[in-house]
Amino acid sequence: MKNSISVLMTVYNCELFVEQSIKSILNQSYRNFELIIIDDCSNDSSLEKIRTFEDERIKIFSLEKKLGRTRALNFGLTKCQAKIISIQDADDISEKERLAKSISKLDTNNEIGMVCTNYEFINSKNELITKKKKILDEKTLFSKLLYLNLIAHSSITFKRVSPGINGFLYDENYIYAQDYNLILRYLRDSKILLIKENLVRIRDYEGNMSNVKKYAKIRLLENLKLLEFSKKNFKVGFFGKIKIEYFKLKNHFKLLWENKGE
Repeated sequence: MKNSISVLMTVYNCELFVEQSIKSILNQSYRNFELIIIDDCSNDSSLEKIRTFEDERIKIFSLEKKLGRTRALNFGLTKCQAKIISIQDADDISEKERLAKSISKLDTNNEIGMVCTNYEFINSKNELITKKKKILDEKTLFSKLLYLNLIAHSSITFKRVSPGINGFLYDENYIYAQDYNLILRYLRDSKILLIKENLVRIRDYEGNMSNVKKYAKIRLLENLKLLEFSKKNFKVGFFGKIKIEYFKLKNHFKLLWENKGE
């Protein structure tokens, strides 16, 4: 599949948004792609809504046993045929030019392993959430990326095979922050380029893993693990080390608070 993209979407109980998300990919100006959809044993109407689409570029895989998000992503990667992978979360929306502009940037420099884009936040009613922060520029992004994940999962497009990359699968030791781990590995082993335009709308609502209470401790523990990853894998300097220790301390205090509330 020369010069093509495999768009990977994993789905679990996303009946309210999955149709809109799929449409945003099918309406891309860049047409040479396949859309790999992995339904991770949804028990709502997600799969039925996915199957209403009649487009030969869509390939649906309905899992018989729930794998969880990280393993479902890795299963999906094994089904992707293209050398360029774009991620599309089932509740997010890609703007029409996202794929075209992403692959164009990847083609300009062999050292670039991943492209991400700027983004906006929307709520469950598709209304813009103006108070939510987003990436502003390269300086903001790359000065904070070792301590905070400012890259939206649905904004990334990456090369399956890139110089120096130690594998492209998601680390299954992560339940929540598998995307941040992948991003840091690409940052370590190649280059990441930011497209400043808002090419993705990220859904922020109560059902997000980022907002679900039961994942709070997992988020904090994985944040701590990734801070240690940054410390070991990047030359951060004296002030960088201080920042890492600051964020580690901050996460430890939050973790103590979560434990206290149990």
